[in-house]
Amino acid sequence: MRTIYSGASEERVIGTDYLEKRLEINKTYASADFDSWLFERLAVKPGEDVLDVGCGSGAQSIPFSRMVQPGGSVSALDLSADSVELLKKRVAPGSSVEAVAADMATIDELIRNRFRVKRYDLAQSSYALYYSPERLRVLDVMRAALKPGGRCAVFTPASPHGLVELAARFTKVPETVYDSLAFGGKVLKPYFDKSFKRVEDHKFDNVISLPNADLVLEFYRQTTYYDAAAEAPMRALVQKEIDAHGVFRYEKHGYLVIGYI
Repeated sequence: MRTIYSGASEERVIGTDYLEKRLEINKTYASADFDSWLFERLAVKPGEDVLDVGCGSGAQSIPFSRMVQPGGSVSALDLSADSVELLKKRVAPGSSVEAVAADMATIDELIRNRFRVKRYDLAQSSYALYYSPERLRVLDVMRAALKPGGRCAVFTPASPHGLVELAARFTKVPETVYDSLAFGGKVLKPYFDKSFKRVEDHKFDNVISLPNADLVLEFYRQTTYYDAAAEAPMRALVQKEIDAHGVFRYEKHGYLVIGYI
């Protein structure tokens, strides 16, 4: 099993087109700049070696590649070969990014046999680790690969999530979605408190404001909890909200935990 999803839902996890559309809508209509917020807290410095687990098409890896210069590196992996190829096309010639398409469950083998760099100042995963059925073992490997004084950071979605709540009014949302939203408090927090000398918790507060129902449904179609039968009643409710307030808003928060060894 590659992810906690299967079938069409797993394709929405892995598919590059789905990822790119989610990133585009989030970036355009979010109340908070996630990238700036995350990078400020990760504080990557020149010369550092970074491990990016679940790198997608490079949302974090590419900025990291600039931050670590001169002298640093980025080792990145993702399950989607298409996303990794897109990342490689986007990085500058001579970039410090080494990207591999592979299941994160094989991360120990990748570090041992594929990546040039073996130890890291930062091992991070954003919007990815909760998809893996072997998330705890992946965390163990990330932690073991840190240099003395290194840090591990994981970002995950968190409740409340307004689009999930909207969909749940008209269809059965898979338990895996609620598992993802609870991942920070139920899995990450206890693991980090047990495994690291010092732990930081950060809550990402964010509201998505979409100006028309088409955009709301477009985003919904990219999600792991999409159900075509829910579109019509969702559209009606969303349009009613837009008619009344000019925009449809929903909360979309997140949780970041950073552990220092």
